[in-house]
Amino acid sequence: MRIRAIDSQMMSEYKEIVVALIAVFGAVIPYLIQRNREHKLKIAERKREAYTTFLREFTETAVRIMHDEEVSGKQADMELLLARDQLLLYASDAVIKAYGAWARHGVDKEPDVDKESELTNELFLAIRKDLLGESKVKADDLSTLNPFTWG
Repeated sequence: MRIRAIDSQMMSEYKEIVVALIAVFGAVIPYLIQRNREHKLKIAERKREAYTTFLREFTETAVRIMHDEEVSGKQADMELLLARDQLLLYASDAVIKAYGAWARHGVDKEPDVDKESELTNELFLAIRKDLLGESKVKADDLSTLNPFTWG
């Protein structure tokens, strides 16, 4: 009988512990899930800002080039580097690889305009896929959006 009383008392204590653990996990897990969602949304917003800044700098540089204006200088270089730094922080691996291929093109030799246009389209497509998750358009479909293919 005494063993049964001890077993009953231990079971009662175990029940209390299990109930307490369920209550803790019931509160903590939804909190952690919500925090994770908020973190992902914050990263997604920063990613959009980084891509917007990069594309704005890219477009401003493209317009300067199309109008035979100076594209260098401390301020222009600083803005482009700051935009690139945001890519380093928030861009997907695919975007960073596409950016690297685009940035390295023509460094050691005379750049091929068609290849540069292709690499630019690949970079645009990688950004698009990173933001949207997927894309049915192909790199060639983006050529009309590439300022260097306008003429």
